[in-house]
Amino acid sequence: SSDDAGYARVTVLGNGLHVAKEVRVTPGETTVELDVADDWAPGAYITTFFYRPMDIGNKRMPRRAIGVQWLDIDRAHRTIAVTTEAPKQIRSGTTLEVPVRLAGLRKEEKAHLVMAAVDVGILNLTKHATPAPDDWFYAQRRLGVEVRDLYGRLIDGMRANRGALRSGGDGGGAGTNGSPPTGDPVALFSGLVTTDANGAATVRFDIPEFNGTLRLMTAVWTGTRLGHAKQDIIVRDPIVMQVASPRFLTMGDESRLLLHIHNVDAPAGDVQIAVTRQIGDAAPSDVLRETVSFVKKQRRYKGVPITATAPGETTYTVTLKGPEGVNVTRALTFRVTPPGPAVNRRTVAKLAPGRTLALSPDLLSGLLPASAEITVSAGRTASFDVPGLMRALARYPYGCAEQTTSRALPLLYLSALTGPTAGVSKAEVRARVTAAVARLRDLQSASGAFGLWAPRSGDVWLTAYVTDFLTRAKEQGHDVPELMMTQSLDRLQNFVTYAGDFKSGGESVAYALYVLARNARAPIGDLRYYADTRLGNFKTPLAQAQLGAALAMFGDRTRATSIFRTALASFETPADDRWRSDYGTKLRDTAGILALATEARVSVPGVTSLEDVVATALSKKSHTSTQENAWVLLAARSLKDKAENHQLTIGGTPLAGRSVRILKPSEIRDGTQTVRNTGSTPVTTVVTVTGDALTPEPQDARGLNLTREYFSLDGEPLSLASSSGGDSAIKQNQRMVVVLHLEEAIARGGRFMIVDHLPAGLEIENPRLVTGGQTASLKWLKTAKRPVHTDFRKDRVVAAYNLPVRNNTVKPTRMSLAYVVRSVSPGRFRHPAATAEDMYRPDRYARTGSGQLTVTEVR
Repeated sequence: SSDDAGYARVTVLGNGLHVAKEVRVTPGETTVELDVADDWAPGAYITTFFYRPMDIGNKRMPRRAIGVQWLDIDRAHRTIAVTTEAPKQIRSGTTLEVPVRLAGLRKEEKAHLVMAAVDVGILNLTKHATPAPDDWFYAQRRLGVEVRDLYGRLIDGMRANRGALRSGGDGGGAGTNGSPPTGDPVALFSGLVTTDANGAATVRFDIPEFNGTLRLMTAVWTGTRLGHAKQDIIVRDPIVMQVASPRFLTMGDESRLLLHIHNVDAPAGDVQIAVTRQIGDAAPSDVLRETVSFVKKQRRYKGVPITATAPGETTYTVTLKGPEGVNVTRALTFRVTPPGPAVNRRTVAKLAPGRTLALSPDLLSGLLPASAEITVSAGRTASFDVPGLMRALARYPYGCAEQTTSRALPLLYLSALTGPTAGVSKAEVRARVTAAVARLRDLQSASGAFGLWAPRSGDVWLTAYVTDFLTRAKEQGHDVPELMMTQSLDRLQNFVTYAGDFKSGGESVAYALYVLARNARAPIGDLRYYADTRLGNFKTPLAQAQLGAALAMFGDRTRATSIFRTALASFETPADDRWRSDYGTKLRDTAGILALATEARVSVPGVTSLEDVVATALSKKSHTSTQENAWVLLAARSLKDKAENHQLTIGGTPLAGRSVRILKPSEIRDGTQTVRNTGSTPVTTVVTVTGDALTPEPQDARGLNLTREYFSLDGEPLSLASSSGGDSAIKQNQRMVVVLHLEEAIARGGRFMIVDHLPAGLEIENPRLVTGGQTASLKWLKTAKRPVHTDFRKDRVVAAYNLPVRNNTVKPTRMSLAYVVRSVSPGRFRHPAATAEDMYRPDRYARTGSGQLTVTEVR
């Protein structure tokens, strides 16, 4: 309008200033011509700064307006036209060949592509868009320059007010969810494919037994151009067979396979249906064989009873053969879980010369024979139960940063701990350590610190523990990513640099200094300062021992020896039921000091006596934590160089020196094996039996109380078996809310874990609906203390809580977990107990009752 006459500055902006032009703006439309340059690609921002001077006569302030517009550059010459020529429909279990054509390639231009074939149900569930590299790289960029001005701070010359800023723009819309997959998902990937000189290639996929729609997603690139394509194909057999079943089974469960058979395209005729079952490596056995007549477009449902009789893998194979060569196969593999928990039994005996210890079949009482294993240890390390602790760590089913580290740390010294009879190959050890490093990398934050269940920056002691493992792994020749190692050490060094003085505690400072010293990065001045002036401020003897070990690495053995003497003299660790931020107990600390003193080669009176302290403490514990297990195993290395000449025989076969022997159940099931001391000196012998129990354990509460309740979605209590266990029945397709409450008997705090094992007939419906503390969708449900980690698996729900308590002044804490389940598979199922434990004081635990659950079929 005529009121807007003034001046405008037109600029073209990318990562810098491309063009700047000032023009006079007249009333009406003003046109500015700009020459587009090559360096504008893939686009540029056209900005206009309009200025209008003050007009006192019209009482008008000076005014500035800014306009910004993204300008796309024609991408035709940078884009490859991609055509995929897959058939519109194929059968399952066949090979899909997809010809790919690229149009407009220049002579000798080399092109590469990757292709994925993914179940559309997965894509709908995750709202996954087809990868389009051309759209990504040629998309609008964020403005790469800053624009600053002072117009917003101008004073209104007529009202003495600061100028006002106003802005406007467009908003985005919300996305939508599609339908989830209904069968086993399919996701196939081609790998890198290079086209021929004509821009052609053929991609092949082996399609599994699957009925549904696959989306072919192709991404193509050359040195200068990009392209993409997508195509949907239908995978369908002439006779479609879908099999509904539980997702897992527990021994003793009874359910059924529901076969849904639909003759879509095949002619009328007889169809042969066969179902076989294979348990482990045994030969398959017939479950069903029958012939059924079908007419075209006919549907039939067939229920096939199944029973879980043995743990491990059980595979049911369903085969359907019909007219015109129709041959459809579906294989369902169940992981059949044991009915009871893992059991660890230890027998300790000091065999005098000539005395024997009988290994009778009674050792296997109440255990599943296929899961049982007997280990005989002899010598000084026998009381440390090295094989038993290694096995306990290997079987621990969860994977936070501490647990992952504790499982992998002793593997670095496996040959020294157990010798050639460990039963674990070097390749397997390397694979386990590599997997642990990869898992820990996922838990490292950008700061270099490690979080317990997710990347976090606050737990310095945990970061030191993980970095200690990474350091040792690197020393033992394992691959550790350099960036991962450098970032973790930088984090520890930054922490030590800015750590202030403290009157009590210091566990994180001491461990960080120890790990830095092991990597030759510790500030020697700080080590000597803490050793000379602040040693008494370190709260635990283990922290003091870590300072001593760090100084020993720098050759300061005088200070190191003095510090270890102080650590041993002050070895009065507080009771194990108090909260500790360093995951410690008296047993862990004792084993840690023994391990550090041995590694540092510090000779201090009293260190050797710690061997008996560790052995005695271990023998009194019915449950041990992953921290205790890992450090006891490191401490066991202190005995590796102490030769022994005991003479022991098992079934007449002599064992020389420090020994470990693993026996199969069959070796004692047929008769009594005998361990005999044929030497002249007493020999400590430990027999460890591990396996899965045949029966569940009863309800229990030791320091914790756990209850399990069931409600309708409206909040009405259901009579489903609760904490006391028992039998119960519900109808198929019934939805329920499972609520678990955990409460301390006395406020001690801790790192708690609640695990609820599902009966096979139930499935978790929506893990995101409620996860403890997030109950907006269920107004009647009141929970507290949201977990720091939740894991929804097909057979269990896991929730972890981190509840520090200091000075024991807080009331007992109540933790709650809630989730929604649906009764899916009809049958009679074992209803396992829910359990809870303080992970680092595992003698504090609780267990609900167990029972049976019957899900009645709704037709």
